[in-house]
Amino acid sequence: MSRATVVTVTNQKGGVGKTTSGVHLAFGLRDMGKKVLLADMDTQGNASAILSRDPRINTRPGGAEQLFQNVADLKGVETPSGIDLLHGHAFLEALDKEVAVGDTAQLRDYVRSLPYDYIIFDTPPALGVRQVAPMLWADHLVVPVEPTPLAAAGLAATIRVIKRLIDSGQNGELKWKLVVNRYKSTSKEQTALVERMRQQFGANFVQFTFGERVGLTDCLARGVPIWEYKGTPKEVGEAWRALPSALGLA
Repeated sequence: MSRATVVTVTNQKGGVGKTTSGVHLAFGLRDMGKKVLLADMDTQGNASAILSRDPRINTRPGGAEQLFQNVADLKGVETPSGIDLLHGHAFLEALDKEVAVGDTAQLRDYVRSLPYDYIIFDTPPALGVRQVAPMLWADHLVVPVEPTPLAAAGLAATIRVIKRLIDSGQNGELKWKLVVNRYKSTSKEQTALVERMRQQFGANFVQFTFGERVGLTDCLARGVPIWEYKGTPKEVGEAWRALPSALGLA
């Protein structure tokens, strides 16, 4: 097997759809026949609960912290979703004090050697080792953003970190894409902001946007992607399912 492609979903603003995007990206790659691992770096473990269908999975240690321990022959746990998992949990907070960001770059080859086609990282919004290390390891970054002024401020901070990683040579080949989520097409303010983002970020802007849908919450509560959720309009499901292709991943 060739080395894994690492995709990190990140933003310094919370509530912009990182977990929704990361989980659907993993489901989309799974449906393309890829072997996928999701590593959940968030203490809330929402992505872990979705894939495992275990709401208490974030109360148990192990999982994603093993990546920082260079565990030999590490594999994720199989889940009902068909996606392997290194789960997130409350004890991950200890990594923020115990692990220096500068020491994690040497783990890049180890992470990429894990036996998967794709490794998806779901990261917390706080800037720290659990966010920056997966950015150092990544081939691709996916940056979900809600088209509101407050979310745009968080986006600017995230992009500064991305550019610093690229310009400093810490991850000089890093590619990144911006994905607009929770877009309300009836809002003139949001429509104008999306257009400004499109013009500002050019090729880094994914050329379609995702609206806010109740079905996204409902389908993930059942551990399935939106295209498998009854009542989802076909064009909505197909758009989410095509996310890996839109990002240039498969």
